[in-house]
Amino acid sequence: MSESISPAEAWARAQRGEGRLLDLRTHAERRHYGAPPGAEAVSLARHAAAPEGPDAIYLCQHAVRSKLTLRNGAVDVAGGFVAWKRAGLPVEPVT
Repeated sequence: MSESISPAEAWARAQRGEGRLLDLRTHAERRHYGAPPGAEAVSLARHAAAPEGPDAIYLCQHAVRSKLTLRNGAVDVAGGFVAWKRAGLPVEPVT
């Protein structure tokens, strides 16, 4: 079963080395809005080969794509990137 965690918990897990932030947003979205530091871009087309399990922390813009693609115990960031920014968590530019 998959779980949803707050953006702050996702960031804390990533900082402790207990999870990998996997960004499902398009490159255009990441370039426009930025991305969490260290987040790995994962395309929906290649999601079948993407990491799974509790250390896989998926993020998208509004937590819709991430909820639809969760499997095998992966974790979803509640509220997506919108909630991440609202929480004041770090964001870096993407080129």
